Amino acid sequence: MENAIFGFMGALIGAGLGFVGSLLSTFGKSKDTSKDVLTRTVTNERAQWRKELREIAGEFVENALRIAAGDSAGSIYVLEKRRVLIKLRLNPNPEHTLDASILLIVQNVLRYAKASNTEKLAEALSDFERDVQALLKQEWDKSKNEAESGTLHSSPVNCKH
Repeated sequence: MENAIFGFMGALIGAGLGFVGSLLSTFGKSKDTSKDVLTRTVTNERAQWRKELREIAGEFVENALRIAAGDSAGSIYVLEKRRVLIKLRLNPNPEHTLDASILLIVQNVLRYAKASNTEKLAEALSDFERDVQALLKQEWDKSKNEAESGTLHSSPVNCKH
């Protein structure tokens, strides 16, 4: 009789441990799946952000050149709208040096385009391209690393972006 009780208790403990193990495994997988979905979502959003910034930056440059050249297809209103769209995609924290530099350059581009100062405009547009390209590369590297590691990295305050 004692063997039967110990056998029953052993079976009961084994079933309980199996059940607990199964629950832990399920919750662990659920957590990993949620983390994977979050990483994919953030990575996709960053890809969309990069795509939009490239498009808006190109339209900004085109419109600035049209205005400076006196081309009637250029519009100060469109240039201002593109400026705002660029600004709203950047981090306003001055410690994010690439963002701060782009924000300053965008103001200069606007000023030089309005004044038809093509020499200064060309310099400012070159600086704009360089900094936007660096920012896009930085964000691409961040997304690539997150996709490979499955770990999201927030931008610390003292980083370049």
